[in-house]
Amino acid sequence: MKSAIVPLFLSLAIISSTAHALEEPISIEDIARKKLHHLEDGSFFNPWCTDCNRSFLDYLKWRLSTNAFREERKKNVELRVVRPDFKALDERGGDYIVWLGHASVFMRIGGKTVITDPVFWDVNFLLRRVTPFPVEPERLPRIDYVLISHGHYDHLNTRSIEFLKQRFDPTFITGPGYEEYLSSIGISKRLALDWWESHVNGEMKITSLPVQHWSKRGLFDTNRMLWSSFLVESHGVKYYWVGDSGYFRGFREVGEKFGPIDVLLVTIGHYEPRWFMKQNHANPEEALEIAKDVRAKTFIPIHWGTFDLTDEPLWYPIERLKEVYRAGEGPVLEILDQGGHFYSSSPEDKGTLK
Repeated sequence: MKSAIVPLFLSLAIISSTAHALEEPISIEDIARKKLHHLEDGSFFNPWCTDCNRSFLDYLKWRLSTNAFREERKKNVELRVVRPDFKALDERGGDYIVWLGHASVFMRIGGKTVITDPVFWDVNFLLRRVTPFPVEPERLPRIDYVLISHGHYDHLNTRSIEFLKQRFDPTFITGPGYEEYLSSIGISKRLALDWWESHVNGEMKITSLPVQHWSKRGLFDTNRMLWSSFLVESHGVKYYWVGDSGYFRGFREVGEKFGPIDVLLVTIGHYEPRWFMKQNHANPEEALEIAKDVRAKTFIPIHWGTFDLTDEPLWYPIERLKEVYRAGEGPVLEILDQGGHFYSSSPEDKGTLK
């Protein structure tokens, strides 16, 4: 049986662009600083990528093809969801991370709190959570910053954004292109960080870095919201969150410029079929390459087991990652249940990972 129906917004988003990749090799940092990823019409693109565009005909070809994972999808595999005890985590002290499903991560870092791509409920009647959000949103601790990687509906959820605005009034950090959207729902505390730009607040520094992806929410806004990853630094510890990306050479530059990375949170799911998904979604093997490229000490896989969007079963990415991972050959792999936590430092070890 074909995987769950992909919502119409996704199919409409796969539209070819008139942008062309760079003919001469240039570093990703130079591309970012020279803003070569900006187009004259106000949209964005991946200048290094020669095959990043997919057409609506490509989409139809995928949807009408036979799913190679049809037998695996028949298996009834239950994914564990645990309820995070934020009070106990806070009482212990130090820095910690809680994976809340998909690309949503809660981080307490240096006394400040961050949540990424918050999606607390079903997105719509077509795009529903297969695994529930691990805790009632009302029980989340106070949140200082919200990081948004890109504009797709499974990453930028209006209901969740409005909830956070009303409850905590945090600062929202995005790439450029989100100003009209955020203003329309009353968000005034916002920062737009272009690639390689940073925001500093005391000991905390948040830097926007390039990824290989795309963005769309409506019929006429293709790639009007820039896609980004974020590096969060505090007291000498570096956390790198990749909300969504295909594998590309920019990760090696991130490792050279900012590595070693103490904790990497990187996507491993929604990658089949490869001919269609490869440029925008890393598979488990490529996620491991990303971890090695950025010289990660600890690697936490995210973006799997929550929404049924592509051909592979929800449980498949993590099992595949276990198969290809070799202990001692790179970063330490920390697999979290949805709602599970990872202590990244103890109260006495500012600047030192556990």
